[in-house]
Amino acid sequence: MLDRITSRGPDGQGQWTATSGDWHVALGHRRLAILDIGGGAQPMRTADESACVTYNGEIYNFADLRRGLERVGVTFRTRSDTEVLLEHVTTRGPAGLSALNGMFAFALWDATRGALLLARDRIGIKPLYYAPLPGGGLVFASELTSLLAHPRVRRCMSADGLRSYFFSDYFHPPSTLIDGVAKLAPGHYVEWKGGHLSAPAPFWSLDADPSLPAESPPELARELWGRLGRAVEGQLVADVPVGVFLSGGIDSSCIAALAQARSARPLKTFAIAFADPTFDESEHAHAVARLIGSDHVEEQLGEKNLLEIVDTALGRLDEPLADPSYLPTFLLSRLASRHVKVALGGDGGDELFAGYPTYRAHRFARLWERLPVPRGPLERWVGDLRERDHYQSLEWAAKRFLLRWDDDPYTRHLRWMSNLDLDDLRRAIPSPGPRLPATLAAQRPRSTDWLNGILGLDLGTYLSGSVLTKVDRASMAHGLEVRPPFLDNGVVDWVFSLPSSLKLHRRQSKRLLKLAARGHLPDAIIDRPKKGLGIPLRAWLRGPLRHRVTRALEPSALWESGMLDRAAFVQWAAMHQARRGDYSKSLWALVVLDEWVRREKIDVAAEPHEQLGNRALPQTP
Repeated sequence: MLDRITSRGPDGQGQWTATSGDWHVALGHRRLAILDIGGGAQPMRTADESACVTYNGEIYNFADLRRGLERVGVTFRTRSDTEVLLEHVTTRGPAGLSALNGMFAFALWDATRGALLLARDRIGIKPLYYAPLPGGGLVFASELTSLLAHPRVRRCMSADGLRSYFFSDYFHPPSTLIDGVAKLAPGHYVEWKGGHLSAPAPFWSLDADPSLPAESPPELARELWGRLGRAVEGQLVADVPVGVFLSGGIDSSCIAALAQARSARPLKTFAIAFADPTFDESEHAHAVARLIGSDHVEEQLGEKNLLEIVDTALGRLDEPLADPSYLPTFLLSRLASRHVKVALGGDGGDELFAGYPTYRAHRFARLWERLPVPRGPLERWVGDLRERDHYQSLEWAAKRFLLRWDDDPYTRHLRWMSNLDLDDLRRAIPSPGPRLPATLAAQRPRSTDWLNGILGLDLGTYLSGSVLTKVDRASMAHGLEVRPPFLDNGVVDWVFSLPSSLKLHRRQSKRLLKLAARGHLPDAIIDRPKKGLGIPLRAWLRGPLRHRVTRALEPSALWESGMLDRAAFVQWAAMHQARRGDYSKSLWALVVLDEWVRREKIDVAAEPHEQLGNRALPQTP
């Protein structure tokens, strides 16, 4: 199991075993040494050996927690955040999880109680998988393929997992592609004791109900810049070199400016340039790097080096992930890992401040609902439009808006963000199921503010399931730790306490963040339109990646299982090649799935073991 996650921790390996009555306990760890290089090895035990922890991540407020523990008599043997986490959770139990500010997934064995605690950070920056075993045992790991290395975990594919994957490009907790294996939801924990596993319980939930602030927008902007600065300062703490991902967008530019202002020497900043100018942002990254004085490093992504990395990149996915921006993120991480071991990133800024065009589309939708316009003819006309290969073209946006319409704003948003829409999903996976994947339908946040509700939905679904998964797998494949200051506890809680007018104002997105950045960044960076880290997937699937679609459509066990309708994918591939529809995301999802199933030798035809089926997994209440 440890061999499968070597790249997550290339600096060392540790194992610890014990017995508890009739039970055997084994904890393993692969180390990426960031803090206390000499003293932070894991698994780590308390001085009296009553507890032991293995964990992945960083606790940013470990110094504050340490001082509090020292006041009550705890003596520390190392400078690491690992020991602080161990002592804090051993002392306070699950009640102490809410005080942790950081990114983490950990397993803590309490020998006194004979109990194991598994916990995952609030937003889901770090992954954690687990599988109950027949007879009451339990296995867990940071990556799914590590679990598959255990001989008692069966490799049977889950229809529920497939539905989640093809709808959204990723898996919604507790679903995974493997029947009987669960993904722990962000902000949750489970406890195992004496052969019994508890249902996942939350230690944090988002409060998306805003209050009217007494301060003026300029005062709030200064408060935001201060909070972001403190978050960046806390996440710069490391005993190894730290750099910054810099795309040239406002989010990463803010982080880079704040980080460089707190560094006595030029920081390394990293960017990916694209040969296709409609996807390229490199000139903006250069401008920011020159302004802040960072040492900027860049690599270009085109067809040639795409083909050089695609096999390696897909081979490092521990579960299928169909977000095509994983490829440039993988290249960016490889570039950064040659210079640093830690990088700060701008992830979370869009979900906090309404940066995606989708949020503006919801505002237009509120007007559209009241217009007495016959939709049928317009929908047919839009459906016949040929989409250009540009990034999020006008035709693409019009089809999303009209052809995936739903009167319920949350369902509408999920459909706008999805890969396969509902009718195509039912065709691709010919099995009975709910209108939406059940794990998604349960993610509706309670909020009196419509935009905060949608932002909270994305925070709990798309951000954790796709964006953060992509960054974690791409970076850890190269032994690189990426930290997102926007997702600091103090930033997230404060921003969600603000009304939506401070995030989306008329047609301006990220209103408060842009106000905070004035004077720190050029107006040209602050005011330029949003552009994500996309790739020319439509064109590449008709060109250098076409043979991969052909291979995935060849007869195989995947199709013989009956879980997927091959005829549907064959038709979509033909339509895509003829430019009669954009099925690039669905075809890429199929390519990624096919590559993964072949590599991991998944038993797609086997019936689930009744004791390992998803029905046996404790569900989130």
